[in-house]
Amino acid sequence: MTNWDTKNGKKTCAGPREKAESARSPLSDKKACPVRYYAHTAENEAGQTLYTLKDGRQTTARPHPADLADEQIGWQPLAAHLRNVARLAGQFGKPMGMQKEAELAGLLHDLGKYSHRFQNRLRDPSIHGINHWAAGAVHAADLKQVPVAFAVDGHHTGMPALGGITGLKQTVRRKLDHTVWKEWTGCSESISELLARQSAAGGIALPSLPPFPLDDHFSGAFRTRLLFSCLADADFLDTEAHFNPPAASQRIVPTLQPEHALAILQGHLAAKPAGGSVNERRRRLLADCLASANKPPGLFTLTAPTGSGKTLSSLAFAFQHIAAHNSSLPQGDPRCFQRIIVVIPYTSIIEQTAQVYRDIFEPVFGPDYLLEHHSAVAPRERPEDLGRDAEEIRMRRARLAAENWDSPLVVTTSVQFFESLFSHLPSDCRKLHNIARSVVLFDEVQTLPSRLVPSLLSAVGLLTRDYGVTAVFMTATQPAFAAAGKALPYGWRPVEISSDPEAMAEALRRTRIELPAKESVSWEDIARKLIGHPQSLCVVNTTKDARRLFEMLRAQVADGTFHLSARLCPAHRREKLAAIRERLRAGLPCRLVSTQLIEAGVDVDFPVAFRALGPLDSIIQTAGRCNREGWHPQPCPVIVFRPADGGLPRGAYGVAKAKTEDFLARHPEAGGQLHLPAFYSAYFAELYDLLGPQSCQSDPVFTASHNFDFPKAAEECRLVGDDSRAVLVKWKRGAELADKLQRVQHLTAAECRAAQQFLVNLYQQEFIDARAKGYVFQPAKDWDFWVWNSNYSDDLGLGHLDIDSLTV
Repeated sequence: MTNWDTKNGKKTCAGPREKAESARSPLSDKKACPVRYYAHTAENEAGQTLYTLKDGRQTTARPHPADLADEQIGWQPLAAHLRNVARLAGQFGKPMGMQKEAELAGLLHDLGKYSHRFQNRLRDPSIHGINHWAAGAVHAADLKQVPVAFAVDGHHTGMPALGGITGLKQTVRRKLDHTVWKEWTGCSESISELLARQSAAGGIALPSLPPFPLDDHFSGAFRTRLLFSCLADADFLDTEAHFNPPAASQRIVPTLQPEHALAILQGHLAAKPAGGSVNERRRRLLADCLASANKPPGLFTLTAPTGSGKTLSSLAFAFQHIAAHNSSLPQGDPRCFQRIIVVIPYTSIIEQTAQVYRDIFEPVFGPDYLLEHHSAVAPRERPEDLGRDAEEIRMRRARLAAENWDSPLVVTTSVQFFESLFSHLPSDCRKLHNIARSVVLFDEVQTLPSRLVPSLLSAVGLLTRDYGVTAVFMTATQPAFAAAGKALPYGWRPVEISSDPEAMAEALRRTRIELPAKESVSWEDIARKLIGHPQSLCVVNTTKDARRLFEMLRAQVADGTFHLSARLCPAHRREKLAAIRERLRAGLPCRLVSTQLIEAGVDVDFPVAFRALGPLDSIIQTAGRCNREGWHPQPCPVIVFRPADGGLPRGAYGVAKAKTEDFLARHPEAGGQLHLPAFYSAYFAELYDLLGPQSCQSDPVFTASHNFDFPKAAEECRLVGDDSRAVLVKWKRGAELADKLQRVQHLTAAECRAAQQFLVNLYQQEFIDARAKGYVFQPAKDWDFWVWNSNYSDDLGLGHLDIDSLTV
């Protein structure tokens, strides 16, 4: 008897153990099949495996295999698991037109568990290294269902890199050790016989499908990720239902109820003060949003100045758009919109926006109506560990804690949204199918990295073209995506919602921007100018500059002096912003030094602002925090200055700052026109020519996706340019969560959500340095999750680290 040695490509002699196991395989000898095939064991409340003995007793002590009953009480039958996953995956795939493919993936995903060796592994955890997913992937490849093959092969390990679509079967076979591969020799015939027997016994049956066409590789890879999402979420949910029925029963979420929600929102808006030119223009924007909402689903832009009410007017658009569209379809039609997803660049705005939504909707619909999701506080899937039996419990906890965006209103970050769209890991991708048939509101889209514009816009284009998504790109400074769109395979032809963006920008002009002199100024000079204004804002380019200027100010006027940066955890920033707003309302001294995180949508209103010279869109966004409500009849000053020894973040930020200097030098009249959309559109066009890829082929994410290289696409799709690591800080409830994680070695999904508010992100090099110095520790050995164990200041947040290139 010979087996295939995948390491050297030669046939080798099998030993007695391998011969015996092969002889007992359900595929090679039907008479040797175990009485029952199982997908999962049973566990007690402590997470210990429960074994049923031949006398009917159950024990957590691992018995000798000869003492085990053929039928294990509480273990999940494999056929039931495959049917359940197929049913759920098919439901998830139906709105995207891939119900049959998703059902096929569900039926095939654990096909390798129909093997003697895997069933022995369930009964004897000391057996390791059983690959149970590759067999189904091979069969899908034989059926020429490429997306199904990728999804099945990746549902534990992450979708693979295959250098295109060729060689799937060979690659999958290499993942099987020689004994297991011998069991699956003659795979198609054996699997067909097995499935036929199961179907005849009331088990499982495969749907028939035509071969998958591959005329557009980027589109095919995108569809594969969405199919992968259906399988991953279905598998996680059925696994959760088996191991944790109480948690599964709590997953019932409210429906969107767009008409009711719109009425509540309009009531909230009607209760706001009606007087003044600012409120008049906000009502005009709301009317534009409601009128445009009746247009067909697709791609929209909303260009409106800061303070014009985009946050709530765009939400009104979404509710009205869904109500109008869904009313034209039969109830329960899979083409109906299901949810609204709001995508925001910074966690600082997420906290603010989510709280506004909660205040409006939670009293009526309850706390589960809205999901705020920006950072996963759960054991991360590490590709080197995925699929190892020793990691099974840890990874199951990670996946069950991952979000799947099944709430009707989701608020998330650009990083979470786009990096998940191009991920290859199950816990990241499980949410993707819930993007289909959604209205997605992208806020402050000028923050998207120009180097990835082709892949990001192509993904949005496919969502709107093929998956029933309506997308709205919102900002006061609309990027020149139309110019970049000329190189996109799916084009870029959005419909503008605002009836007259230029007129609205002119009407809402509340500041005058003073451009910088050629001479630079010292931080001491800026501190003196800030002291001369009891209420003033200064935005700088790096955390080091923010800390330096804040400390100068605090030494002279401690009362009412504040610092904001991403060195403070979200809950801490929210508390600071509440104090700042209260002092501004009360007319008390309030001087704020901040990094650029204050710029994108944060609702504060100062009578004067200072801005270190930086990218043009950042200057305009700083102006949006000055005289925001129009309480001052004359335009308030926004003073741009050149710091004598100021730092700059790495990468594109410095290039954009240099382009701004060049652009302003060629347009000396700019100070009076920076509020006009046409002006900054010209700036963005020049910046994209300088920074952005000239074609899809020069975008690494697009190229990797085109080649079906899923790990490479995930690696390249980094919106912040560098890998970051979140650490939990022991600030208020953060200390309680850190202690719980250390004591019980894991957190619940609810606690993971709560912990989001106590995280600070470190760049990879910072994390390495902090770990070497003992500033962070890992409280749970099975969780790739870390706690900050050093100084955390009430004024400055995270201490010790001093990297000049940090932005926020």
